[in-house]
Amino acid sequence: MPADPYATLGAYLTAFEADRLATALGAGDTTAQALKEVHTSRRGEARRLIADADLGDHQRDLSVAVLRAISGARAVHTGITPVWTMPGSQATVGRLTSEVRRLIDDARMSIVCSSFNFTPNSRMWETLRTASFRPGVSVTVYLDAHAGSATTVAAHLPKATIYRTLTLPGATKPLVSHAKFIVIDRTLTLLTSANFSYNAEHSNVELGLLVHDTELASSIETQMRNQHGILYERAVS
Repeated sequence: MPADPYATLGAYLTAFEADRLATALGAGDTTAQALKEVHTSRRGEARRLIADADLGDHQRDLSVAVLRAISGARAVHTGITPVWTMPGSQATVGRLTSEVRRLIDDARMSIVCSSFNFTPNSRMWETLRTASFRPGVSVTVYLDAHAGSATTVAAHLPKATIYRTLTLPGATKPLVSHAKFIVIDRTLTLLTSANFSYNAEHSNVELGLLVHDTELASSIETQMRNQHGILYERAVS
């Protein structure tokens, strides 16, 4: 058993997971029923850590209180926050490179992102690779087929799923995709003007919005998934 099982549980659960578990237990669900709120890939470890902390339906009030505290402590934002890139130190709110790295490092389930271009000198190049090898984390990347090489990205991210725009019937060139976003754990969405490139992350003037909204995150993932085979095709190395 870890020295501090509450701290270990709090480090593992996302804010969304802790909130859903607390709600389910508070509504009278058993521990097993409440754990259905956690993604299957993470459910076993969550079950073990909850047991290590001696939490569950046998200590319902305490468990709800602890889980609510974890949810509050791990919540990043409950509204909309601007995320800037500006040359030098001009950006004083939510600098893009540090904000993106923190979000991806905190991901526990999934990262879904899209960019017009993705270059090796982008901070995302290694950050996404590291995340893709983290147990339980799925990484999906959508790219424009003409800007850069989706096959090169696929080779660099062998654990991730890479999609590129396809050529529509009657067209001579692949569809252009300018969508630029990152969705973390189906909860947090960063919508940004920035590509995954050094200039976009360091020297351009770029603006993004970080939104904590599960419905928005879910709708973006669903919309992109619905375009598989229609607007996007799988890229392999």
